[in-house]
Amino acid sequence: MTWYAVRTLPGAQRPKREFWTEIAEHTRRGYRVVSGTASEHSAVELALMDRGFTYYMPTEYSVVRNRHRKGLYEVRRFALLKGYLFVADLADADWPRLVGAPGIPGVPGIKGVVANCGKPFAISPMDLFRLRMFEQHSRAEAENRAAQLSRVEEKLLRERKKLAARGARKKLSAGRDVKLIWGEKVGRAATVQAWEDQETVRVLLRSLDEAEETIVVPYQFLKVAG
Repeated sequence: MTWYAVRTLPGAQRPKREFWTEIAEHTRRGYRVVSGTASEHSAVELALMDRGFTYYMPTEYSVVRNRHRKGLYEVRRFALLKGYLFVADLADADWPRLVGAPGIPGVPGIKGVVANCGKPFAISPMDLFRLRMFEQHSRAEAENRAAQLSRVEEKLLRERKKLAARGARKKLSAGRDVKLIWGEKVGRAATVQAWEDQETVRVLLRSLDEAEETIVVPYQFLKVAG
């Protein structure tokens, strides 16, 4: 198998993104728009797959913080050789389909071929082997680092929750008048009865007709009245 280097257009080696909505009770609309990667493969890789080409894009792996889940770190892949990747098993008729020709559309994201003396430049198998070894080592290191950071972050998050709950217990003691600021009963006045656990509080709702209703809500849903 002979591999050739090709150039890519700016941005083609970035992953495709997708957008969707999710429920968010603490927002005015009750939902929010979030985004994420549609695939771990880049846009140009997906285009090459669709056209049936055999390719290899050397990658390196880095640890990134998840923007939507606190305390979670993830491993993401990025192009190691910015602007370049490799294709293999190309017949003469495949080149126009790859880079484009009059009347023949090329693969989206492909800019051109790396040539030597007017001929496509073949890559040494040993060079590709070194790239794959680096990629494997990069991934192992990133996965280990992500696991370590996630464990540390989880511990810090638990400590923060304990401190926040401890402070809330002092403010939201039994008999304290409160107001609901989130949830289905938002705006209602209530009186604290007792804490159910570290996260939730049982309160007695007030109403004009003196009817009583007891509900259990997260302590973050409550604000001291007055």
